[in-house]
Amino acid sequence: MEGTERFDGCLLGGATGDALGYFLEKLDLKTIHKRYGSHGLRTVLALPNHGNKSVVSDDTQLTIFTADGLLWAAHEGLAFDQGLYRSYMRWYYTQTERVVEPEQEAWMRRQAHETAWGYDLMGDKSLFARRYPRKNSLVTLAAGEFFADRPAPNDCNGSGVLRSAPVGLYFSADPEKAFAVGCRSGELTHGNPAAYLTAGTLSAVIAVLTGGGALREALADAFRFLQQRPQGIPVLKVLVRAVDEAVTDRNPVHSLQKLGLGWRADEALAIAVYCVLKNDSLREAVIMACNHDGDSDTCGAVCGNIAGALYGCRAVPNHWQKNLECLGVLKTISAALYAAANREKTA
Repeated sequence: MEGTERFDGCLLGGATGDALGYFLEKLDLKTIHKRYGSHGLRTVLALPNHGNKSVVSDDTQLTIFTADGLLWAAHEGLAFDQGLYRSYMRWYYTQTERVVEPEQEAWMRRQAHETAWGYDLMGDKSLFARRYPRKNSLVTLAAGEFFADRPAPNDCNGSGVLRSAPVGLYFSADPEKAFAVGCRSGELTHGNPAAYLTAGTLSAVIAVLTGGGALREALADAFRFLQQRPQGIPVLKVLVRAVDEAVTDRNPVHSLQKLGLGWRADEALAIAVYCVLKNDSLREAVIMACNHDGDSDTCGAVCGNIAGALYGCRAVPNHWQKNLECLGVLKTISAALYAAANREKTA
């Protein structure tokens, strides 16, 4: 499989998982079955009043801005967390139309790295849609403070921190670096160690998978990185529970209930990992990750990121991505990340 297929698969798998789960996030499983049948919602829905496009949530929006931050940092020679912070402030502006600090006004215009890679996020009106943006991220970014070398001063462990898949793509040759930068991406808005360590874990898993490694190899590396952090053991235990559940014959509905609802970052990643291990296709894994009582869109997005990096873009059903919101920018960002990642490897 060509590397570009894994990059496309990761981003398109995540976005389609997000789009499928978007309509289920506020519903419990009983309501899902009543509305969509005994097998739940099994396809991405398009909205007639939205140009027959399927919509994505803030999970995909922030994933796009994470990729933008990495490309910005690489192009300008910035520290990666500085590039990420700039891009997260851009996302904040799309949700509030508020510039927090005067010097950030310039960040809201098209940047040199965007011209170089052929995209324009602030000129894409679809990214200004408000799709249940996470309150913690908005409140933290509203302060306009870059938390250098320390986590944001809050105790949030929300699943909104799991926008870090592009970090794993960019550092596909170096999962340890992916883990470190993934953690920093989480620290910019989330102060709870379980949150930013989970973001780092997702980045490391994606890095190994895009390098052609197996999921169990990716998990083994990520678990090792967690063991090296004093506060990583609680996250490790949640993820080990997901692996243990996946090898049982227990009803998946009951296993998912044991793993949690996915509103916490570690639970969302655990659910995604369980669903990928339990199924042999991206489609079935994402459907399982979305149809439960909890945070359906984030679980679906993270599951799609992992399964897409594992199986490639051909595993993403064509009819899921055909009318996907932000499809063009996702493909452009994917190509840019792939080119930039190869430059990083040879630097």
